[in-house]
Amino acid sequence: MPRPAHALAPAPASHLRRRPSLAAGATLALVTAAACVRDQGEVELNWTVVDAAGRSIFPAGELDEIAGCNADAPKFDDLCGFIGRTTPDGPRRRYQLHTQLRLCEPDCPQACTADESCQIDVLTYDCKAARGFSIVAAREQEPYDFEVALVAQFENECVCELGPACALTPGPRTRKVEPGLLTDLQVYLFVLTGLDACVQEPSEQGRTVMDLVGCCAGCS
Repeated sequence: MPRPAHALAPAPASHLRRRPSLAAGATLALVTAAACVRDQGEVELNWTVVDAAGRSIFPAGELDEIAGCNADAPKFDDLCGFIGRTTPDGPRRRYQLHTQLRLCEPDCPQACTADESCQIDVLTYDCKAARGFSIVAAREQEPYDFEVALVAQFENECVCELGPACALTPGPRTRKVEPGLLTDLQVYLFVLTGLDACVQEPSEQGRTVMDLVGCCAGCS
């Protein structure tokens, strides 16, 4: 028996938009991720901080275990609680210490901080951190010179790099960054030459006293 004519007519077009399938969304996400992997890599570094006598103070402090160490010496749960002068007669101001990682052009004739053309990127990590992780542009053929610094950030937002009178940091490490892979810069040792954690002035405003005279001219 022939079917009614209306049964042979095409169904009317729906006024609703068709939603993309989950499979299509997943494919798009994978394509986007693959594009990012081709031009980006990961960089990781860890650091430990010692005082002028080589005592570990952060992140794994050992002051409680040192014979003759002042029992009232502050414990360093982070590097956020410092106070100090930047000039001999100036007031003591509150500041934090941050680790800074600079990505520099290798073999640049000028220091990375002195010549902006030598500096590719600057990454600054929190005063509570003992590890830094960042995603950066990959460089397979020509490596980066990775430089680290300790910088003091004052409450008025002024930032200065600590010089040798206050802190020592390792020299540059030259590394390639492969697309989609992790470049581990391993552990950096920072020495606070301006601090003796067991023999120091009483804290001020509940903060560790470490004057920055002669090594923080930019924030004087």
